[in-house]
Amino acid sequence: MNQKYLQGLSTNMDGSEDAVFFEATPENIAAFLIQHQTAQMAAIGTTDNRSFLTAHMGLIDICPDQVFLSGKLLPIYAKVQMGELPAPPLKTVPKELALAEKCPTPDWNYLRWDGYSDKKYQRIQSGEALLDFDPSGKKAALEVQVCSYYSTGGLAVLLADWSSGDPEPWGDLTVNLGYSVEKDCAFVDVNHLGESVLAWIEKNALGKPTGRTERSGFVTYPECRFNAERLQALDDNGYFGYCKQYDSMHKPQKDQEAVGVEDT
Repeated sequence: MNQKYLQGLSTNMDGSEDAVFFEATPENIAAFLIQHQTAQMAAIGTTDNRSFLTAHMGLIDICPDQVFLSGKLLPIYAKVQMGELPAPPLKTVPKELALAEKCPTPDWNYLRWDGYSDKKYQRIQSGEALLDFDPSGKKAALEVQVCSYYSTGGLAVLLADWSSGDPEPWGDLTVNLGYSVEKDCAFVDVNHLGESVLAWIEKNALGKPTGRTERSGFVTYPECRFNAERLQALDDNGYFGYCKQYDSMHKPQKDQEAVGVEDT
């Protein structure tokens, strides 16, 4: 925990304008959770709106800072819940005071709620999982995000820019042409990124062209077979989700025919 102040919200409040601000101590966090233990959802985060902890009906469900959780918060919160300690008072501070304090980048995975594994978050923070891209003289530090196209289950590779310190949508590396292709294959969006992106893909070991192309409108899109191990290393949760979706939509025909057949 590297924050001086935190803010708390819950579904028992009317809206974000009712958020309360307090010093980032385990006593204050426990006090807030106890006060809102009947709420369907309670959330605690930094003053610049990065998540730290969420709870449902008083039960903590996500808190990426496991060292703080197990070593400082639970020894107080668990005893209060069991009646072994009285609930500490919540010592709030004026909103203006809390907002005047600059927030450092959290030292926990504040993107866990967005599907980032701890491994991926740590590799992004170290720079290992960020790829430099300089298509027009403006260098960007890009994160690879792996997902699937809803209509086909095919591979979708998106790019997010971390130049500001937080992920911001940058563009799509692949394009959905509306029909299924082989696993780990996708058509590259040369319409928006230019032909030079193919060399960038190979340079970063993301994949290689298959030699197949498909025309859509006035553009001919080249197909690439992406490196499964590389994608998994850059976005483990995303690649797992893609594989699960692809495999569920591309079961062998004999397996699909077997579903629902009863023995007689």
